[in-house]
Amino acid sequence: MSSLLLQGLHLVPMAGDPPVIEGSLRIRDGLIQELGDLAPLEGEEVRRFDGLYAFPGFVQTHVHLCQTLFRGLAEDRPLLPWLREKIWPMEATHTPETLRESTRLSLRELLGGGCTTFQSMESVWHTSAVFEELSNHPVRAILGNALMDDKTVPGLPPGFARDTQDSLDETDRLIEAYHGHDDRLFFAYNPRFVLSCTEDLLREVARRAQAKGLRVHTHAAEHPGETQAILERYGKKNLALLDDLGLLGPHTTLAHCVQMDEQERAILEQSGASVAHCPSTNLKLGSGIAPIHDLRSRGIPVGLGADGAPCNNRLDPLTECRQAALLAQYQAGPGKLRAEHAVRMLTIDGARALGLDTVCGSLEPGKSADLVLLDLDAPELGRGDPFTRLVYSASRHHIRQVLFRGEFVNPASLWEQP
Repeated sequence: MSSLLLQGLHLVPMAGDPPVIEGSLRIRDGLIQELGDLAPLEGEEVRRFDGLYAFPGFVQTHVHLCQTLFRGLAEDRPLLPWLREKIWPMEATHTPETLRESTRLSLRELLGGGCTTFQSMESVWHTSAVFEELSNHPVRAILGNALMDDKTVPGLPPGFARDTQDSLDETDRLIEAYHGHDDRLFFAYNPRFVLSCTEDLLREVARRAQAKGLRVHTHAAEHPGETQAILERYGKKNLALLDDLGLLGPHTTLAHCVQMDEQERAILEQSGASVAHCPSTNLKLGSGIAPIHDLRSRGIPVGLGADGAPCNNRLDPLTECRQAALLAQYQAGPGKLRAEHAVRMLTIDGARALGLDTVCGSLEPGKSADLVLLDLDAPELGRGDPFTRLVYSASRHHIRQVLFRGEFVNPASLWEQP
């Protein structure tokens, strides 16, 4: 069995006490074996990283790899015009090869920022190209094709929405071909949002997800214009409708959850569903500020997501972590969401929100050896605990190494591939 010992580290496990362990971490066959004051074993590879801080690989709970090529091309619009006038027409032009390029560019940015696990909603067509590209790279992902079968939606490009049965047949093909690939690529049902899907499709997604034990990933309660349109169309608010359709549960991740009243927050709490908090996107599209402190206080799993490059315009985990912490200080009050809490959303809480907390998200024996090594003693970062330095002072430029399953990652090489 291959064994690697990383020495000289400040280990930040994100599990139990103490919050920082001085010492070494042993990796065997891609898994964390032990951490602490460890001596090298005979024949073991040893690497020293004196003074660097080791965090679990970062987790992003909501991104769109298919949109990365559109960065900077969909500015100054609220959500629904942004989709109708820019995003859907651009997504409709994708080919399998452009999706591969968009995936490689996304991975260079995500991995370079320390993100080793993410959940992505792809476009309506050619999602197999994204799965195939991801199979070649050191990353863990949950993804699926965007489901859109309501052809009466204003602004849809010709042929963009698919027939209901065709959409579902495509999910079957993707599940058969890619779900569980190498224990790192997984399928989730991705109804885009309520306004883009028929009730027949949404109910069938709920039935299939439960029958197959698969996750559901959708947008919900994002923007005032969206929530008002749902209320006018169905006579129900967004979360109540999703609950009635059977789409909520511990297997569900809802992106955004900005525009919710008390009744909807209670529904969310009772359902066990998780939230993907996308603070930069919510600000850029004028959607509002998600009530993250309140959701976390209710025990709702909350992770972070950059969303798509055209509405951010970054895919940087540390940007979202800092933004989330700052907005919570403004909305809930200083100290209500501490720096350590923000880092939890980027690590173990993010993994929990995706149902992967037994696999990644913390540095514990038996978990995947996904790590981000940072220089948090750089003079420009100041003093304070490592969580404060990471959240409020550090950037991707302070990342020195990224490991996935115990292997060192070179993000710059991804865009150089033919």
